[in-house]
Amino acid sequence: MKTEDEQQKTLSGVPEPFPPELLQQPTGARQEYFEHHCLIEHAHLLEALETTVQTICSPGEGAQLRRLGTMVLVIGPSRVGKTTLIRLLEERLLVYAKTQMQQDPTYIPFASITAPEPGSGGFDWMDYYKPVLRQLGNPFVDSKMAPIRARVMREAMVEGLQQRKPLTIIVDEAHHLAKVRSGRRLQDHLDHLKHFENVTGVSHVLVGTYDMRPFRKVNAQLACRSVDVHFPRYDLMKEEDCQVFQSVLWALQRQMPIEEEPQLVERHWEFLYARSIGCIGLLKMHLNQALNLALVEGAKTVTETHLRKTAPSDVRVKLALRTALESEAEFVEARDADEQLLTLLGRPSPRASLLSPEVPGQDVQPQTKSKKRRPGKRTEGRDSTGQERNEETTNDDISKEQAAG
Repeated sequence: MKTEDEQQKTLSGVPEPFPPELLQQPTGARQEYFEHHCLIEHAHLLEALETTVQTICSPGEGAQLRRLGTMVLVIGPSRVGKTTLIRLLEERLLVYAKTQMQQDPTYIPFASITAPEPGSGGFDWMDYYKPVLRQLGNPFVDSKMAPIRARVMREAMVEGLQQRKPLTIIVDEAHHLAKVRSGRRLQDHLDHLKHFENVTGVSHVLVGTYDMRPFRKVNAQLACRSVDVHFPRYDLMKEEDCQVFQSVLWALQRQMPIEEEPQLVERHWEFLYARSIGCIGLLKMHLNQALNLALVEGAKTVTETHLRKTAPSDVRVKLALRTALESEAEFVEARDADEQLLTLLGRPSPRASLLSPEVPGQDVQPQTKSKKRRPGKRTEGRDSTGQERNEETTNDDISKEQAAG
C-alpha cells in the first residue's frame, strides 16, 4: 500500500500502520485520510499497470522514445480499482518523462480526462476536445467571446498534440463512448480516436467497465490495432488470488485510523470477499462506510455490526457478479485456440487427419462414383425368380437315383 507521499512496503512484508498522530485529529480528518490517501498496490493492479506502460512507452529512459500511437483498452468490472490504476499510471509517466520535461518546458507527458456521461443524443465530441485542450494549456478553449465550432476545436486539439507531443491521452469512464444509438456510431467514435493516433502519434488509454467489450471487435482494423488489458477481480477458486485478497485486506485494516485495529482478516475476510466479489474498489468503498459509521458512533474499532450495516445488499452483489462472470468468459481463450486459427487459415484439422489416415507408399485408389439410373429402370442382370433353386434340387435327385441304380 502507498500514500501520496510515501512508498509502502511490498505485500510480502508487514504493512505499516497509520501515523499515530491521526488519533488526535477530528473524525473528518481521519476519515479523509483513509478514504482518499490510502492507495492499494496489489497484484492485478500492478500487472495491468505494467502492461499499459510497456504498450505506450519504449523500454529504457527517454520520453522521446515513445511508441507509435496505440489504443489501449483497460477493461474490468465496476469498482475493481481502475481509478487507482490511472493515478499510478500518471505518477509513472511523470517519472518516465522527467528528463524530457526538464529539457523542454513546453512538453506535457499526458492528458488525463474523464469522459462525461452522454446526454440523450449520445456522446458529444465537444465534451472530449475541451478537457484535452485544457490539459494541453490552450488559453482559448473557454473563451466567452464567441462559440467555437467543433471542427475548429478538433483542429486545435490536433495542433496542440503535435506541439506538446504527449505520450498518451488517458480517458477514464471510457465506456460512455459506447452509449450511442447504433453500432455504426460506435465504430465512428473509435475511428475518430484512431485518426488522432495516426496524425499525432499519441496513444489513447481508454479505461472503463465491461461495457467496453464491444470496442474489442467493432471491426477488424481496430481489433488488430488495439491492445486489451484485462483488469480482473480476485477469483475465490484460485488459492493465490485468495492470499492476495487477504494481504490487501490486512494492509487496509492496519491503515484504519481507529483506536483498536479491527480483525478483518482473522474473522471477516470471507464475508468481505462475498460482498465485494473480489473487487478491491468495492472492498475499499465498503470499508470507507464501515469506518465512517464507527467514527460517528465513537467506537474503538470496526465491528461485524458496522460491516453488516454498511454492506451492499445481496441483490446488488448478485447482479454485479452475474455481469462479471458473463464478461470474464470473453477474455478466456479456448485451449485449442491456435489449432482453430490454423484450421480457419486452411490447414486440415488433426481430427480430420485421424478420420482419414494415409499409409506412406500406398496408392490411394480414387473412389468410383456409382452410375446414376433413371427412376423405374431395372438394374443390370436378371432378377431372381426361384428357378435357380428348383434346378439345383432336380439335379441332386438325378444324381441320387443314378447312384442307387
